[in-house]
Amino acid sequence: MSAEFERVLESGRLAEAEGNVREALTRYEAAVKLASDDPRPRLRLGALCHRIRDYARARVALEAASRIDPNDADVAFRLGLTCDALGDREAARAAYTRTMMLAPSSWQTWYLIGRDHRQLGHAEVARLAYQRALDQAPEEPELLAELGTLLWETGKRDEAYPLLAQAATTCPVDPGLALQLGLADLERGDLSAAQRMLTGAKHLDPSDRRIDLALADLALRKRGDRRKQRRAA
Repeated sequence: MSAEFERVLESGRLAEAEGNVREALTRYEAAVKLASDDPRPRLRLGALCHRIRDYARARVALEAASRIDPNDADVAFRLGLTCDALGDREAARAAYTRTMMLAPSSWQTWYLIGRDHRQLGHAEVARLAYQRALDQAPEEPELLAELGTLLWETGKRDEAYPLLAQAATTCPVDPGLALQLGLADLERGDLSAAQRMLTGAKHLDPSDRRIDLALADLALRKRGDRRKQRRAA
């Protein structure tokens, strides 16, 4: 691949890491045009579109990446996540099965094993699987969030919170990760941090009703705190 292609692809990654969605999309699309036979820019574009909840666009990009390299386990994994989000369970299962066949000991496979056990209510088995995955991919935001929410739900909040914070920091373009961290801040009583994260989540996805509900809860708690302060004075 040309140096120009590599430069454009890397600039897209940097823009995404900085939370600049528009620039990242522009850069990834430019990289796609520069390399019609390389799956990487389509994988990056598809993963970003999934994170910003443009699932139809994500699927187009990831299916194109899969046609270029049907043996890429990460492409198969991301395609499965996107098909799941679109409600196409059959396509998602096929993509997940291909992921596990292509890379049976990869972090993606351990993630899927953990998620299956979590859905079955096997929290400890799920935790161990996620931890195996995290040992291989300590900065994958979806994995950090999955383990973090599991630990939070099982009462291990001191262990969970750093994972949720790392997930949101690593992937600042994902409104779901910002929402999760904002809710955790809300439950911890850190209303300033909750305000910052929930406002950021609202900016990333103005249509998410869950964010609206969390902001309404935050407003109620702030009013309650102000009443307590007035009584104490």
